[in-house]
Amino acid sequence: MARRRFLLGRRKSGLERLTVHEFQYGDARVRVYEEWTMRPELAESSDVTTFVLVHGLGISSRFFVPLADELSPYGRVLLFDLPGFHDLPKPRHRMSIVDFADVTKRALDDLEVVDPLLVGHSMGAQVVAEILAQYPSYSSAAMLAGPVVVAGERSLLPVVRRFLGASVYEPPGNTVTAFGAYLRAGARWIGDTMPKVIAYPIEQRLPLTKARLLLVSGEHDLVSPPEWREQLAALVAGAQAITIPGTAHGLVHDSYQELADELLGLAGIGTG
Repeated sequence: MARRRFLLGRRKSGLERLTVHEFQYGDARVRVYEEWTMRPELAESSDVTTFVLVHGLGISSRFFVPLADELSPYGRVLLFDLPGFHDLPKPRHRMSIVDFADVTKRALDDLEVVDPLLVGHSMGAQVVAEILAQYPSYSSAAMLAGPVVVAGERSLLPVVRRFLGASVYEPPGNTVTAFGAYLRAGARWIGDTMPKVIAYPIEQRLPLTKARLLLVSGEHDLVSPPEWREQLAALVAGAQAITIPGTAHGLVHDSYQELADELLGLAGIGTG
């Protein structure tokens, strides 16, 4: 049974002004921030887009705040905190990508979301891919930003090597934010979740979707390099892979304006 809370009090961070929904599924708690500052002429539309933003390993909804602010004039934006991350309690059991996808989909159902535009970053891209695989007609469009892990390199050392190589191109602020997020999540939870991320066969799950798919990462994203995204795009009819110049794996934070433009295009929303 879901437990919903609407928290309107102030919180520290750029999310403090937003409505908060919390759901409890067994020992897994999910938090969803809701932002909606839609322009009056768009708010009356019967087909308002819901953008769903799902974070990567160790990070949280806070990494998506600039992107959410760009999107909120054009639709409803939902920013997820997955179980065990940021300040949410760690479930007693280890969660797989399938488990994360399950609680995400259940929260969306409890929020009565219909045909969302799903956006997943890094591990979040796996969560989105799993939702698309299990419910092929649930979402008509989705963006996978920096999807991981490169097939044939599914062990810890290659993943760490790629991550460290990409980190050279990250702004210092990203490194500080990521380090703080990892500390909050804790070594045990990161250690429990990392093997699930490394093992997840995203290339086997994506072909099951019917969604229009956009795969995007940064020019310097060694974690999700262009050839890998092109390989994934080739598995899904009509899917596209694009590269954002001058950024790396943290593109959802650093290149939020470019991503917002791509998402609005994917949703068929004009900005003029």
